[in-house]
Formats: sequence, C-alpha cells, structure tokens
Amino acid sequence: MYKIGILSDCHLDAKPYGLEEKRQDIFKTFKKAIKILLKEKVNLVVIAGDLFDNEKPSFEAYKVASYLSVFDKLFWIEGNHDRGVSQFLESLGFKNTDFFAIDNNTIITGVNYYDNHNKIRTQIQELYTQFNPNNLILVLHANFSNIMPYLKSADKVLYASDLEKTKLTIIGHFHNSTIYKNKILIPGSLERLDITNKPERKLFIIEVDKKGNVEIKDIIIPTRKVVEVRTKRDLLKVLKEEIIKPIVFYSGNPSDLDIKDILFAEKRCLLFDIRYKFKQVVDDLLNQNIEINPEKIKDFIYAFFKEYNIENDLIDVFMENFGDIKKAQKDLSNLILKETNIKVEF
Repeated sequence: MYKIGILSDCHLDAKPYGLEEKRQDIFKTFKKAIKILLKEKVNLVVIAGDLFDNEKPSFEAYKVASYLSVFDKLFWIEGNHDRGVSQFLESLGFKNTDFFAIDNNTIITGVNYYDNHNKIRTQIQELYTQFNPNNLILVLHANFSNIMPYLKSADKVLYASDLEKTKLTIIGHFHNSTIYKNKILIPGSLERLDITNKPERKLFIIEVDKKGNVEIKDIIIPTRKVVEVRTKRDLLKVLKEEIIKPIVFYSGNPSDLDIKDILFAEKRCLLFDIRYKFKQVVDDLLNQNIEINPEKIKDFIYAFFKEYNIENDLIDVFMENFGDIKKAQKDLSNLILKETNIKVEF
C-alpha cells in the first residue's frame, strides 16, 4: 500500500483577525500535521498550493516550513500565494518535477495556478495526451464551479467535466474540505482562516494499492474554535465549554448583553466581536475576490445568501440597488434599524 499525505492552503505566516496567537496556531497545527504524517509513515507528501501566505514569509515561517525536510519525497504545485516557494523547497533538497510515477498504474502530476483558467485547462489537456488520464492523480490550485457557481466565465473557473477522466483530482485554493463522488478531493486548510471556514479541520491521506485503486482517508485535527453566536445563552455556553480561548462573533441583539457580559466575554475570548448581521453580510460581499457585473449579480446573490441563510429582505436590497451603493446603504440602514433598533453608521 502506497500512502500519500496531502497538505493544502497551509498559509504559513497568515495572521487571521490580526492576532499573533492565530499566526502561532497555524504554525502549531502545521507541525502537528507533519508529526501525524510521519506516524502514518507516508511514502510521499503532496502540497496543493499556498504553503505560505505571502511572497516574503518571515524567518519563523521558513523555519516551520523546513519541517518538511523530514520526508524523503515531496511533490508540489504553486498556488496564487506561492511565488518563490519552489526555490525554497528546492533549497531543502527536494526536486521540482513535472510528474511522479508511483508505478505504471498511478502517476501524480499537476498544474500551477493561473488567473486565466483557460491556461490551466489547456495544460490539463496536454497532460491527457502525455499520460493515460485513468492513471492520473492530478493536483491543481484553481476555482471550481461546484463551489463557485456564480463564476460563469470559462477563464475564471474549472468544471467537473474538465476533470472527469482522471483517477483522482486534488484541488487546492478552498479552505473547507470536500469530496465529490470520490473523484475530486478538496483538502481545505489545516487551520480555520476565517469565520466562514467549517469548524472541523481534516488532514487527508490517500492510499493506493498495487492495482492502482485509490482510497481517501482523513484524520480530524482539533483547532481553536471560531464561532458566531446569536444569543446570550449560546455565548455563555461557548465561554463555559471552551478550554482554549475561542474567537467569538456575537451577531444577536447587542442590547441583550450588559456590560458585565461583555467584559466577561472579552476576558475569556481571544477575540470577542459584536457584529450587526446586515453589515457583516455587506462586508463579506465586498471582500469577495471575484468580478461582479450586472449579468452575474443575480446568480451570485442567490448562491451567497443560500449558503448563509440570509433573509429575503436583504436579497431584495441588493437586487433593487445594484450600482447605487449610497441608496443600498440607506436601505440597509433602515433594515438594521428595523431589526435591532440600533443606529449603525456605514
């Protein structure tokens, strides 16, 4: 049995919420994953992009990443955060190869990230002519239509039909783990990088038998809780249950909390933040790194609000006011006043 450990979107040196403690969490979880893969005696480690969070990582981030040198074999592709990562990994003694053959039945290959996904698609087709697609474990770092249905242009996204020929496709870039029909594995990040990440973090190991059959296994990795609560009762429950200081966003009615509750929460949390629901959604929308135009906005809005279970009133605001941000902000303010009876300034 040949065992492959999968690392993706580690984002070493990231500092979520501006907290040094979260930066250290990312380092500690990465080291924990290395120890697990050593214990599992993996034959190969695959990195599906974004080992570092930026082009110029700190010395500490390089030091933590150098733990990879304990492995004999490494295969990687470059993600959108990965400029210069190949030089670093080569300095550890690893060879940057176009493909890695486990045996005649299984070959690992990949394509680096490109903003223009047609370049990725073209390179995938070239690999299909070079190798038998049924034998390929393909490693990518890309947008995927099943997760980002609001991206309609082919140069922005890959489709399941682009990948259906492979034995298995591993896609980095997304921070939540998902498996599609046992054919497409999205490993996700080891740590929760923001509140939209699912609580459960997984480390994936792929086992390949002598006939080339693939089995996907995962190991749960405990991480610091990042949670949104909507009631005072839920807030106090989190504060009581969590041993490691959690990050808590309170999106209920702020008037339900008195000053003692707030001071208690700030003492027991690594970060305690009171959020207004509608303003949070506006922030999330504005921070999406995608191109939005009038033709795409309808699909984007409904996909977004379906995921986050937002009220229809807010959908209507965006549908009626797209292109007029001042009017939208005014309507949103009215909705907030209606819901919370609290004045909110944009």
